[in-house]
Amino acid sequence: MFDAQFAYELLNGIALSMARLYPCMFLVPAFLFKHLKGLPRYAVLTALALIPAPGIGQELSQLGKSWSDIFFLIFKEMLLGTLMGLVLYLPFFLFSAVGVLLDNQRGALTGGQLNPALGADVTPLSQLFEETMIMLLMIIGGLPLLMQVIWDSYQIWPATSWWPALQAQGFDVYLGILQDTFTHLLLYSAPFIALLLMVEAAMALIGIYSPQLNVFILAMPAKCVIGLAFLVIYLPTLMDLGTERLELLKDVRHTLLLMVPGPREPAP
Repeated sequence: MFDAQFAYELLNGIALSMARLYPCMFLVPAFLFKHLKGLPRYAVLTALALIPAPGIGQELSQLGKSWSDIFFLIFKEMLLGTLMGLVLYLPFFLFSAVGVLLDNQRGALTGGQLNPALGADVTPLSQLFEETMIMLLMIIGGLPLLMQVIWDSYQIWPATSWWPALQAQGFDVYLGILQDTFTHLLLYSAPFIALLLMVEAAMALIGIYSPQLNVFILAMPAKCVIGLAFLVIYLPTLMDLGTERLELLKDVRHTLLLMVPGPREPAP
């Protein structure tokens, strides 16, 4: 027999679940939501939303939520999903930014003009490193870990709770994560950048003693060849470092607890 009340609760639970899942999964490249478009994307999202939806819908029904309350809860869930996505995206952003710095140093930022599929803000090495991180995540079995972090977030901040117990310590934790990310960004790209700066200095010296030689035109292919040759040697080290950064995802739940200790009170 068709249970209209259960269907109503389930639809409300799916809507609230999708509000948290969608921005988080869109920001994290491992879920490939930027490439999975249209109906397949929403089919995957709905299938995942069905996992927490029954419990959320039943809790909404017990609390007697109105449509306006559900609307504001959906908005709150979207903000929370965005926050989680930004935290989970940091390892991928780190190595993508390393690729941007390497391409910028070797003068290859014009790749976006030659291949529009790369996007306006994506460079060839940036795309390569991001996809390499996705591959490493699959190799170490990190995709279930990402999903577990999302499911654990419902224990840290339930979907039907309005406000968390926000503290200044949580913001300091987030700033510390950003500081650590940008510090490692500079450390990982420093050998490559230092080498190419030495190449530029050598080209400048050649230009002094050979004024008829156009060192500006010569510098770009020289930096590309030397830089990519060095990258072949440096890439295994980068992959090991990337694996270490991805293994830190198992601590994200603890990090979220430090940032958002828990809900202050259930929604009235």
